[in-house]
Amino acid sequence: MLDLLTSYQWPVALCYMLTVMVLMRLSNTLPFKVAAIEEMRQWNRREDAPKRKKSKYPPVMKQNAQVGSFISLLLILIVAPSVLTLESMVWWRFLTDIVCVLLVYDFIYYFTHRFLFHGELLKRVHGLHHQARDISYIDAHYVHPLETFIGLMIYVVSITAVSLSFGGLHVVAAAFAFVIWSQINTINHTKFNLDRFPYKTINYLTTKHAIHHQNMNMGNYSSITPLFDKIFGTLD
Repeated sequence: MLDLLTSYQWPVALCYMLTVMVLMRLSNTLPFKVAAIEEMRQWNRREDAPKRKKSKYPPVMKQNAQVGSFISLLLILIVAPSVLTLESMVWWRFLTDIVCVLLVYDFIYYFTHRFLFHGELLKRVHGLHHQARDISYIDAHYVHPLETFIGLMIYVVSITAVSLSFGGLHVVAAAFAFVIWSQINTINHTKFNLDRFPYKTINYLTTKHAIHHQNMNMGNYSSITPLFDKIFGTLD
């Protein structure tokens, strides 16, 4: 037992948790210092208000949050110390590792989304999320708990695969990848209407996902980029 405690990489777990917390805090506050983005947030809040009053939203969001919190705790306490590292790396490794994690995630998620969530096996599970046709911020959190579990496990697989492939994945790179993935998945569901520089990419992502929500046969299965939809001919 003593050997187990002394070998446990608690600095990795602590560093991962703190880095994610700081990055989430910054990403949830700094962008809204820009008046145009704050205007988009207020628009989503107005759209969310009547949805929050519907009886179907609170229980699903609560269950989804509980599952997400539990898996995140396992990720911090068990997965991070097992597959991440605090060893110093050259600066460009941080950038390439973040990109690799996001690409691996999106590759796996594309096929999961297309053939499981929109296939016969989990179509009814994913259908809960697709009840939202006119999506706004709150609909990013109106997800079946099983779908949240699968999404987080794909992230776990992604950081593990990149770590094993490149001989280690720095904890900071993994934290950045998690926050980027989390924020893009939220942004995808927001109402956003700023089709000008420097907001065109966000405008494109939100429009693409809004099209996906129109029905269960609209393509656009990628989560982070349109890359795999373009490659496999499902970009709508």
